[in-house]
Amino acid sequence: MALALVLPAALLAACSSTSHRMGSAPSTSTHRGLAIFASVTVPILPGELVSTEAPDGAVFVADLTSGTTGSGPQVVWVVDGNGPAAVAEHLPIGAHALAADATNLYVANYLNVTAFDRRTGIQSGQWALPPLSTANTSNANLEAMAASGGAVLVSLAQGNVVSVYRIDPATTAAPLMIAQGSSVAFGPDGSVVFVRADHHLVVQSASGVLNVGPLLADSPNGSGGGVQYADTVAGGTIWVTEPDKQGLDARYASFDLTTLTPLGSFSGTSELQIAGTTAGPLALNPPAPCPQPSSEVVSTMCLFRIAPSGALSHRVMIGGVLQLLGPHPVVLTGNPGNSGVVVNRLR
Repeated sequence: MALALVLPAALLAACSSTSHRMGSAPSTSTHRGLAIFASVTVPILPGELVSTEAPDGAVFVADLTSGTTGSGPQVVWVVDGNGPAAVAEHLPIGAHALAADATNLYVANYLNVTAFDRRTGIQSGQWALPPLSTANTSNANLEAMAASGGAVLVSLAQGNVVSVYRIDPATTAAPLMIAQGSSVAFGPDGSVVFVRADHHLVVQSASGVLNVGPLLADSPNGSGGGVQYADTVAGGTIWVTEPDKQGLDARYASFDLTTLTPLGSFSGTSELQIAGTTAGPLALNPPAPCPQPSSEVVSTMCLFRIAPSGALSHRVMIGGVLQLLGPHPVVLTGNPGNSGVVVNRLR
């Protein structure tokens, strides 16, 4: 599961805000090859990032901070359309997870989720999260967030258990726990995909209806494999991963989001990213040839369209990749001097 992370209420309430316009979504054809048509640099150093893309294509990005209280004042940047990067929010300490819908930008930390109106930059809501202990945890992100189906979904990882909470941004009601399992992925319609304690793959709709699917592998072996995890939902497909070789390689399986029937399987690496976009599901750094220009110092990664079977098409070469975003195809990369993060838009 791809996870991301969030500040004390008093501190976030004191955030100073900068308003920004709401961008228009770029159009994307699903019937031709992809190519970068715009690149905008954000003045933050490449590294561990938190980022999200709103339904209209606005991209928000910030440094990923660690620890319960972050590492000092933080700026969340926004790129609307092809315009220059602008300050979306000034945070007093830092962000661990971001999400956005048509109305709000949501900033999360281990203690709270805070909403900021995207037109005015003014705080429009805040919800306290259940206590989360970060003791004896690795550097992996412990929190993920998505805004979809009229709700904000937050997952909190504690040991081997991931709990999912639903926030209604139209109310002040406390977050409601709606699912729990060993791994979680969020659907674009407010649904939640998770691996239940009995190791079954389960889809819970935005209205709370459960669809119980097949039993997934849960027999750890000596090479770090033998256990399957819900990873991503993209293009009406659930992508499940099984790490292997101490996390260096992985096997992937796909399931239909509606029927939960198996669709395909293939081998890959732990570096594979899959995202659902208006151009269909895209895969970054899949197990396929990716030419390396001799003149480049930074390794080039390749972006493909990917089918549920794992079949790849329409390769695009992109260097120094950090993250792949949807719904409109966006790849975050480092610039040639590694002095900034570049928002690359594709169509």
